[in-house]
Amino acid sequence: MERRGARGVLAGLWGTETIEMGAPEWERLRTYILADLAGVAVATGWLVALRAGVVRNDWLIAIVALLLVMAAFLLRAIHLIHRYRRFAAVVVFAVSNWVVAVAVTAMVPFALATLTLAVLLPVLVAVQHMNHARLSAMLGATMLAGTALVAAGSLLGGVGLEQAAPPAVTHALAIVFVPFITILVSLAAWQNHVMLVARAEALQESRARLVATADRERCQIERSLRDGAQCRLDAAAAQSRVARRLLATDPGQVGPLLGRLSDALQEASAELRNLAHGIYPPQLAQYGLETALRAAAQHSPLPTTVRASGLGRYPPEIEINIYFCLLEALQNAIKHAGDRARVTISLLDRNGLSFDFHDTGPGSTSDLLHAGEDVTTMNDRLGAIGGTLTIDTPPGGGLHLHGHLPRAALESAGVRRPVREPGAAMRTFLQRVWDVIARLYVGLQRRTDPHPHRYITTGLWAILGVALIAGTGAVADFAGSRAAWLLVLAGGCLAVALIIVGTLRVVRRGRLERAIGISAAVTWCYALALTAMLPAALPYATLMTVSPVLLSVAYLPRRRFKAVMACTIGTAAAVTLAARFSPGVGLGGPAVDVLVIVLVVLGLTRASFLAWQNHVMLVARAEALQESRARLVAAADRERRQIERDLHDGAQQRLVAAAVQSRVAQRLLATDPEQVGPLLAQLCGDLREAESELRDLAHGIYPRQLAEHGLETALRAAARHSPLPATVRASGLGRYPPEIETNVYFCLLEALQNANKHAGEGAGITIALSGGDGLSFDFRDTGRGSRPDLVRSGYGITNMYDRLGAIGGTLTIDTSPGAGLRLHGDIPDVPRIDG
Repeated sequence: MERRGARGVLAGLWGTETIEMGAPEWERLRTYILADLAGVAVATGWLVALRAGVVRNDWLIAIVALLLVMAAFLLRAIHLIHRYRRFAAVVVFAVSNWVVAVAVTAMVPFALATLTLAVLLPVLVAVQHMNHARLSAMLGATMLAGTALVAAGSLLGGVGLEQAAPPAVTHALAIVFVPFITILVSLAAWQNHVMLVARAEALQESRARLVATADRERCQIERSLRDGAQCRLDAAAAQSRVARRLLATDPGQVGPLLGRLSDALQEASAELRNLAHGIYPPQLAQYGLETALRAAAQHSPLPTTVRASGLGRYPPEIEINIYFCLLEALQNAIKHAGDRARVTISLLDRNGLSFDFHDTGPGSTSDLLHAGEDVTTMNDRLGAIGGTLTIDTPPGGGLHLHGHLPRAALESAGVRRPVREPGAAMRTFLQRVWDVIARLYVGLQRRTDPHPHRYITTGLWAILGVALIAGTGAVADFAGSRAAWLLVLAGGCLAVALIIVGTLRVVRRGRLERAIGISAAVTWCYALALTAMLPAALPYATLMTVSPVLLSVAYLPRRRFKAVMACTIGTAAAVTLAARFSPGVGLGGPAVDVLVIVLVVLGLTRASFLAWQNHVMLVARAEALQESRARLVAAADRERRQIERDLHDGAQQRLVAAAVQSRVAQRLLATDPEQVGPLLAQLCGDLREAESELRDLAHGIYPRQLAEHGLETALRAAARHSPLPATVRASGLGRYPPEIETNVYFCLLEALQNANKHAGEGAGITIALSGGDGLSFDFRDTGRGSRPDLVRSGYGITNMYDRLGAIGGTLTIDTSPGAGLRLHGDIPDVPRIDG
């Protein structure tokens, strides 16, 4: 993999290649950067026209040069996106915005109001694309860049462009670009809002698909056993019985019959061996990913090359998921790439585990591939272990799959690799900067309402503090100057304070959406009034204007969020007009400059903290589903390994031994016929045991009663085999889709097995199922019970939670020491398929 990026003060922020199937997130990132690039192009054209026709000042050329440098950075960011390096693209985007914003503001201080939001843009974009550590560093860098920006705009005199340009030009620049950047901020918040909802939905759907895929694999393995090796074994057992009868009546026929029996047993053994290899290849367990893939490549009808660099051994859940992803891709290439295609598989462990799959076939359209079940399963598998997948398949250009498992996912699975990461010291410093700021901010929130009202309340308290300070200052100045407008200002500040006090009471008692609406209205009015009185406070007012839309990301539904976005953009335009055309109240001087710096830093802190909380919410809402998805994949892979071991150590060994016995019996016919009878008797017994073992194994993988007769019949069969007395009652039950019946059956089978292990010898079990509008069950045992926290932490119960959750169901537990165990499951709105 190519690894290039912006090296410098923020080098430690760039990351590795991280992408998704269909690339929804990095496609949005590219669109966003293109919008920023369009804004740069408009600004450049505007300044060139200004230089040519109105303001003959060479500093405009310097600003144009800076904007062209920024455009080059943005083009580099788009190039990085196409090379699947999303983290690096975000950092390049951030560096370009920050450097140009600070430099332009130092030359033209009136640009401060326009560019304050530009400093905030990168961190809002980064919310979707960075982990906690990198986003913390980004926030620290944002605070430093924002402080430098406001200091340059407030304390430096600039180069005189503001005096040289006509007022109409400066007014037009502010009126156009402040709302434009507000639109970009709102768009970033909107994308975070959409991603917050979409990611949880996608994970839920992925979890359901993983369960359905595992159940289809169960059915397929059961059919393969029943229609393949089990049929051969039944035929072999019948042949062995015929051979025993012929030994007494027609010994001459026994020899050829034993030869055919030996051949049949060898074929059955080979079939079981191939089946077990397909379920879980032994090379994968013994030697690792590279060896297993080379073995698969050797059996491919297409020329397949496997390259690996830096690979080691990984936990089984990582190796098996990547192996089966690439095996699925190889099988797809065999089916669709054509006879002349070639396949290349490359694996690389560098700051994460990556793979590339290329074939030279005819390719396809991306939408067809994305809609395919195989590609979706590959994406689900990688996603379940924290990885990502992307597709590139132009018609006629073959297929390229790129998968990446970041270092964080490897470390969480227990893999440790020595890594030298450039810029680590700088990133640590920036993280500490943000940690200090965040601790101070959280310290304020601890004295207010709990989350999420605390963010609203903190903002209102900040506005109240500013209003009280301004009102007190106005009263103090009035005592010396006797200016009437100071009394008006003091009265206005008092009115704002009273409104906020009333709003705080409403927020603490009201609903969340109403609280956000009231807070937003107060914030916007405050920003507008402050700017009208103090035009120099426009940079702070713009930050206050966008705060409501950042706060709303995680809490408002889509329609109301759109309303907040529209109001934010409208308020930004109104605030800009007030700042450019309102005469203010005449305050100025160094004190006002310092006040603006402090207010901007405070506003930037609040906006950054809201972005941080959106990231936390984005991660937290998806984390439980992600963990559930990972557990489901791990459970399916453990089951694969168990089935492979059962086949290898059980029926397969018995078939090999039976084949040897049949050949020995065939030889003994000519040398020692007396020994053939006992040997055939032993052979018949061994084949009966192998038949029974294979039948039980197939039944445990997927019971035939479940597919043929439904849930009630399958559970009654399981109850008959239970060591504890188990009763099954059913009311209003019918037939349901296979994924519903399978998951409910295996949930209750898990509960039955847990009771057999832990309930005690004298316990009884009752299973009650009820149909109707949905499907529900109650499982009770009269065993010794347990503490609820211990039960919930058990692997069996967790697996049941995951299974029911994947089909939209819920599970509740009622247990205490000595009181037995009760489980209640409910799946609402289940469609019946029995008419």
